[in-house]
Amino acid sequence: MFRLPKCPHCGTIYRYKDVGKAIRNKDNICYHCEKEFRAKIFPGIAVGAGIPIILAVVLNIIMLTNMKNLDLIPLFIITMLAILIVMLLIPYFTRFIKTDEDSNKENQK
Repeated sequence: MFRLPKCPHCGTIYRYKDVGKAIRNKDNICYHCEKEFRAKIFPGIAVGAGIPIILAVVLNIIMLTNMKNLDLIPLFIITMLAILIVMLLIPYFTRFIKTDEDSNKENQK
């Protein structure tokens, strides 16, 4: 489930930092085989992101019901931690796919 993406052409596994750069770029070139690919975040991120967010909501509700004085700092910290966890999980739900140009060349052969 939690795997870093690999090049769809040669199978080179990309490091965490390189995946972040690939997500920001539209077209990427593999540093190993020098072929083009695109980075795509798969819908599985909804499940991966849903767990920390639901946990943060439940913890915030429990804290709100048990607080005698309204203090927003702990609620803010829990929410920010959930968002940070989601952001750290994004590269694990990213996959690299071949560009249309590459797939058209393979179909013509």
